[in-house]
Amino acid sequence: MHLKFLSFTILLIMLSACAERRIDIIDRNGKIVGGCIAGFDWHLHGLQDSIDYMLYQCAKESIAAGYSITDNSLLEKDFSLPDPPAGKSWNRKLAIECYKKGCITERKLGYVLAEIEYSYQKTIMAAEEDLSEGKIDKAEFNQIARKARFEWLGE
Repeated sequence: MHLKFLSFTILLIMLSACAERRIDIIDRNGKIVGGCIAGFDWHLHGLQDSIDYMLYQCAKESIAAGYSITDNSLLEKDFSLPDPPAGKSWNRKLAIECYKKGCITERKLGYVLAEIEYSYQKTIMAAEEDLSEGKIDKAEFNQIARKARFEWLGE
């Protein structure tokens, strides 16, 4: 009996820590031409808010390119980020500390976590492209990656 309860509890925790959602991108003729998919693993607080934030970022880019999306409710939400504590920049560690102290809501925590991970991914992707094109060498790439990781995680 305890083993079944433990297995169920572990499964429940795993499912609550992972999620994914999709919206479709539609051209002027009403044809689906792509999609935005957002998902996070092991993201215990603000998970759905992080997903909404990422879908919103993708939706903004799609609309700016002349497309429409299937979930316009994303465009009605306030995705503004709270200011970090004075003299600091947001990173995962600081955001979680602020959330635990009550300085930011769970929703805003989700937005901050999504934004800093999004910034990390953009930085790494650009650096990988520069490395593959010979614009930077492996040492420069590693330096960029270390800095980006610190800005993301705060460690």
